[in-house]
Amino acid sequence: MFNWFKKRKKEMKENLFLQQEVRDAMEESLWEIKEEYDLPTEEILNVVQSKRENLDYMHKNRSEKINKEKT
Repeated sequence: MFNWFKKRKKEMKENLFLQQEVRDAMEESLWEIKEEYDLPTEEILNVVQSKRENLDYMHKNRSEKINKEKT
């Protein structure tokens, strides 16, 4: 009789992950932690965005360093 409660909850959880662009296992883990501990979505979005910006910065600087070494 109450099977639809469980099915609805599972479908909603899967949809949350489909809505977010997850680039790696770390981001996927952050979203799982958010669901488990009921953290605010904004906090997870801030952490994910910060992580992406930091990684982009590191890749950019590393590429520049490699290019300088080649010349």
